[in-house]
Amino acid sequence: MSNNILQKADELFQTIVKKFGSTSPEVWHNYAHWLHAVQNETDKARALLPRATQALPDHARLPLMTKFAALEYNSPNGSAERGRTMFEGLISTFPKRFDLWSQLLDHEDGPNADKAVIRDVFERATKVRGLKARPAKKWFKRWADWEAKNGDTKSREKVRAKAAEWVRLKAEAKTEGEDDEE
Repeated sequence: MSNNILQKADELFQTIVKKFGSTSPEVWHNYAHWLHAVQNETDKARALLPRATQALPDHARLPLMTKFAALEYNSPNGSAERGRTMFEGLISTFPKRFDLWSQLLDHEDGPNADKAVIRDVFERATKVRGLKARPAKKWFKRWADWEAKNGDTKSREKVRAKAAEWVRLKAEAKTEGEDDEE
């Protein structure tokens, strides 16, 4: 593409952001994606997130932040480490949001995945305080399925043991809670 076309496209994106950016997270995401993937201007793309989070309403911020973190993983010019840091920040703020844990795993689990990092994410998520039974069951199932494909007998047994331990601790906590009510 010629520089003239790229410059006109950038000007168009800037105009769209000015006109629709305060109401549309998609505008911010599309502009950032274009800057990452086409323009190779990662610093400019990264500078959009603070502007976007100030312009958008509260309910639109978290989904946009996850999209920006995903851009870091998926863009040829992005930084997986930066994306990981962004997801970790979101998870520390919203630890019970298993959609965030799942997205982090989805991005970590690629062809060159570090199994130790993935196992660490699985394990840390099981330690979330107040984890309910349904998300825990799904999480342990996902972990067991991942270990079936990527682990060995010992690692699969470890997941079973962790799940049993979680159930036991949950039952003990429930029993102690009932004793407190009497």
